[in-house]
Amino acid sequence: MGVRALANNQKPVLIVGGAQGIGKEIAERFLKEGHPVAVSDINKEGLLLLKKQHPQLLTFQADVSSWESVQQMISAAERELGGIAHLVYSAGMTKSLPFLEVDFSLWKKTLAVNLYGLYYCIKALAPYICERQEGSIVIIGSGSAITGSGGGIQYYASKAGAFGLMRSLVKELGSHHIRINVIAPRVIESQMLDTLYPTEERKQQLQSLIPIGRLGKPGDIAGLTLFLTRDEGSYVHGQIILLDGGRTYQPKYTEGKRAEN
Repeated sequence: MGVRALANNQKPVLIVGGAQGIGKEIAERFLKEGHPVAVSDINKEGLLLLKKQHPQLLTFQADVSSWESVQQMISAAERELGGIAHLVYSAGMTKSLPFLEVDFSLWKKTLAVNLYGLYYCIKALAPYICERQEGSIVIIGSGSAITGSGGGIQYYASKAGAFGLMRSLVKELGSHHIRINVIAPRVIESQMLDTLYPTEERKQQLQSLIPIGRLGKPGDIAGLTLFLTRDEGSYVHGQIILLDGGRTYQPKYTEGKRAEN
């Protein structure tokens, strides 16, 4: 069965991890552009609040670390949306700890949400979109997978795994006319950033390292996500797009003098 007959740039989208923060901003951007939108999240209260704010939105409570929960969620979203054209995976967790303090429980939980959940969602959705021969997948990754900073070893490893998962699917999904890309943000205003940089002073120090002169906003990610699902982005496939205001590959400076990298 084909995706609900709508304009090319208004097809149904599922945002996984969309009850708050960056995922919520993405969901609201797609709604504004006229897309049928479904959001899944483990956060029941967040979903209820989102539904209250946007009654036209479909919501599904799901635990992405559970294959059975993901299967049920994808099946329900496929049915109620009339076919998922675009999957946005924005679920994630982090906790910044030194390596020696990261226990097995935190390691396993982080990979379960950030990497296993991503695999489960693509695995569950792939039969539908491959049969339809159309669709796109956008993974909200992290620049931390490139730099190895900003979240803890379990976070870096899980996000680097998402890079590898995406690259391994480029040929196979591309042969079915399905595009897959990763957005790798750094220093985006969010609850996660508040956890890692809890004071205004630390945020200002961080901002001083960004060549463009400001922290990123959830809307920056939402806009790029929208582009990657639209006709205008139809030739972008298999890419990791670093969204960081120019910070990652610029020399570091301290008090006007170049510091050692």
